[in-house]
Amino acid sequence: MRHGGRIIRRWLAVLPLFSTLAACSPYTLVEEPNASGRDSASGAKVELQFWHTYSDVETRVFEDRVLPLFEKEHPNVAVHAVRQNYTSQLNDNIVAAVADDKQPDVMRMDIIWVPQFARSGALTDLTAMPDFGEYQDRFTGSLIQTNLYDGRYYGIPLNATTMVPIYNRTLLKEAGLSAPPATFDELIAASRRLKANDPGLYGVSICCSSTWGMLPYFRTLGGELLSPALDKAGGYLDSPASVKAMRKLKAWFDEGLISPTVVGGEPGGWDGLFGRKILMIDEAHWFFTSNEHTENHALLDDMATGLFPSEERDGTSVIGGENLVLFRGSRHPQEAWTFMKFMVSEPVQEIMAETGLIPAIRDFDRAKLQPVFRVYVDQLQHAEPRPPVPQWDEVDDEFSRMVTRIFEGERPVAEALRESAAKIDAILASP
Repeated sequence: MRHGGRIIRRWLAVLPLFSTLAACSPYTLVEEPNASGRDSASGAKVELQFWHTYSDVETRVFEDRVLPLFEKEHPNVAVHAVRQNYTSQLNDNIVAAVADDKQPDVMRMDIIWVPQFARSGALTDLTAMPDFGEYQDRFTGSLIQTNLYDGRYYGIPLNATTMVPIYNRTLLKEAGLSAPPATFDELIAASRRLKANDPGLYGVSICCSSTWGMLPYFRTLGGELLSPALDKAGGYLDSPASVKAMRKLKAWFDEGLISPTVVGGEPGGWDGLFGRKILMIDEAHWFFTSNEHTENHALLDDMATGLFPSEERDGTSVIGGENLVLFRGSRHPQEAWTFMKFMVSEPVQEIMAETGLIPAIRDFDRAKLQPVFRVYVDQLQHAEPRPPVPQWDEVDDEFSRMVTRIFEGERPVAEALRESAAKIDAILASP
């Protein structure tokens, strides 16, 4: 998203309200008389409001199969599900709802927003739940880390996504490979062989200059964006290892091995892959769900997937997806927490996986997934979150501008990394 500055300014306007509410209304998760289940004490159902951004198909499955199952197991709780459109306005709508005390009890929220709302005081610290420890280690790879803010967890993973390399099988064979390459050395060598025969062909298409597109390559080649404490970019983004990684990517771009897609050029990744002008793209599972009912359906048989190639470290991708969060203003936190735990149970994860969502729980039986989706579960074992910082939108914007400046030759690599590290440090230090 490209509205980070506007979001931060909106938060600055409402933060005093949250501070006042926190000072006037101490919050506890310890059950007290009428602190939880107020309506149930009088025999009436507890009503929870759940906001989500499921697609049409996902919503139908959730409402027809998942909700009835929950309410059968918990007859004293009714869940009112409200579908929200995932647009650039949704974040602002949540801010406004919290400011007006009209927030839902539970929300399926984009993982990159959790630190932002946790910092504002809008979310419940789930580590205070007596049984949170039983759930903390139930999720695949580093998924739980997307809920971390200031040493505490403010959500749990619901469904995940990441990107895996998708290759054109025909081009793989023309390059002399019988399987997807395991290392960048193999990938680049294959790309050079293909380009020697067709100068208009590219080896790799990176979707964009943002962290979603670039971090898998930058990190795998040895680069780092922020410190382990997530408090600064200086000394990390501009370190010798990061300079080396970015110089390698820049050299591949200049050689024509990385397509112009990374800076908004043509051919587009999907079109180039289907048209045999790009050997490899990296894409989330929606590549397959989006194309299975289009004119490209037959071309999917010419696609091969694999894990991200290795280099300085094991090939790593970026984690995406949605988390479940409990808003601090919920009148029924215990019932809301019960609903959240139900949503990450294996039966529910299996039901929602039928729609193409990738389950978040670690021990999910991958054999229950459609074959094309199983590689995504494997890649999640080697995927890392984008740094969970409240100012993420602004950090991402600066990183994207930096990559564009480098690839288009506006700034030397080391200079551009140094300038952006200083700018990101200023962003992270802002209130």
